[in-house]
Amino acid sequence: MRERGHVDDGFDMTPMIDVVMLLIIFFLVTSQFSQSIRTPLELPQQVGQQLEEADNSGDIVVDLMANGSIRLEGETLSLDAFIAMVTAELLHGDPNTEVLIRPERSGPALHLNKLCAELSNAGVRAYRIATTPARRGGS
Repeated sequence: MRERGHVDDGFDMTPMIDVVMLLIIFFLVTSQFSQSIRTPLELPQQVGQQLEEADNSGDIVVDLMANGSIRLEGETLSLDAFIAMVTAELLHGDPNTEVLIRPERSGPALHLNKLCAELSNAGVRAYRIATTPARRGGS
């Protein structure tokens, strides 16, 4: 008695399609989380240096609101709490950690100067100020 073999109808793409759909959903959801953390701010306009190829993964990104309040990853912090967090990061993490300050354009420079002075006193070796590129040529 001869057994009939299974006839192969071809390659089944269903599992591959399922995996691709799950990856698409994963990346869409995680991109929404990363966008919701950043506060949309109108940054100061300045012709500056573009740092596109720089590795900013270890940087601390802080939003400085017009009223002088500080937002870090969507949470409002006092200046003292933020400086304590930065000091702890410098002591227990990378001592070369940089701080990227995103100041709101309508805020007075007094708040930015105070934050920069406190960061320097805390031992931060480098900080950068985020700006919106200004148009060149007088308009």
